[in-house]
Amino acid sequence: MPDPTAVSETANMVCDVAIVGAGPTGLTLANALGLAGLRVVLIERNASTVQAPRAVSIDDESLRTMQAIGLADAVIANVAMDYGLQYLTPGGVCFAQVEPKARDFGYPRRNAFAQPILEATLRDGLGRFSNVVTLFQHTCDEVVEDTSGVTLKLTPQDQASFSLHASYVVGCDGGRSLLRKVVGATLQGATYAQRWLIVDLGATKERLRLTRVLCDPARPAICLPGPGGIRRYEFMLRDGEREEDVTKPEAVHAMLAAAGPDADAPIVRAQVYTFHARVADIWNTARIYIAGDAAHLTPPFAGQGMNSGIRDAHNLGWKLAAVVKGELGVDLLKSYQSERAPHARALIDFAMNIGRVMMPTSIWNARFVQGLFRLSKLIPPLHDYFAQYKYKPKPFYHEGFLVPGDPLKLAGRMMPQPFVEDRNRVTHRLDALSGNGFA
Repeated sequence: MPDPTAVSETANMVCDVAIVGAGPTGLTLANALGLAGLRVVLIERNASTVQAPRAVSIDDESLRTMQAIGLADAVIANVAMDYGLQYLTPGGVCFAQVEPKARDFGYPRRNAFAQPILEATLRDGLGRFSNVVTLFQHTCDEVVEDTSGVTLKLTPQDQASFSLHASYVVGCDGGRSLLRKVVGATLQGATYAQRWLIVDLGATKERLRLTRVLCDPARPAICLPGPGGIRRYEFMLRDGEREEDVTKPEAVHAMLAAAGPDADAPIVRAQVYTFHARVADIWNTARIYIAGDAAHLTPPFAGQGMNSGIRDAHNLGWKLAAVVKGELGVDLLKSYQSERAPHARALIDFAMNIGRVMMPTSIWNARFVQGLFRLSKLIPPLHDYFAQYKYKPKPFYHEGFLVPGDPLKLAGRMMPQPFVEDRNRVTHRLDALSGNGFA
């Protein structure tokens, strides 16, 4: 990969697509565009990809995208595959269990990962492409769009600014996105008052491979598995509890002691978060697009925030490649928001509904909800609907780049990815044979 310091000395760089932000969304998009042969510049203000734990759940759709960019095996090598959830009463009795067995898209629906390892894998993947340049420790200070493209003013650390001209720009620059402001978008939705203490552990004595969700009005808590013997706990904070108090080691260890066997486990990180349920009203101009947290902020209860960003990258990636290479007209890009925004909103609603089960407002509310789940076991189709995770909204585009007048109502649905056998009786996932193009 080209040396960023050498590249930054060259004024007036030119590329097909500039990506601002090297988180999972930006890195996935850079790999997709690199694979398509486009000239790509990836800009990141930090010195490296993230080092601290962040997202911890990667789903079947995202793993299918990793397959599409040729990195599934490298990613899966550091993923704890196929885990479910147990929802527990305040007394620790399991009232609902979710263990999905379907492989609609070729992979398990719920999997655990470590974001620093995923980002490092995606960054390493860019080394395959001489057409992709990474500029870490570069800030994007100014963005000017005209009919021919977009000019970015970039400033490397302790060096003079220079210009980059791109045909298109994608802002994957997070919840405080500069590019969201440039396109004139505002986030619509709500930021919630509930605060959660997130505790990442370097080791665990917990042997249950499922996620445990303690639905206790006094202190809702979640215990999530991770790859390589790590674990995450999440505790909802009460009114009046101060961040500087609850993040002290003695306070964290006390919460861990109340939640399971990890009272003395090594603490990697303890941090307080609030959560958001917001979607941008505008996702693009003619030449500038936003994706990931720049376009939508998802509550953490369903583990879908990062996964939604990877969906954005996959959707936008093939479209940008087709337009830049002249294979399809520029109007194709108009389908990006119309396809992705409704699904992002559906997953936000999905996460909020799961949050209502996790965070009962009173003991009576908890008993009512838990009673409904117990009653569902008397109705096998209803029980299967919950146990097999069928309530997660699947991607289904009602508007966008679709075949009109489809009598079977299949247009807009994601194609399943079964395992298939070739004439030599070797088994493959379908996408490995059909490829990334139209089929």
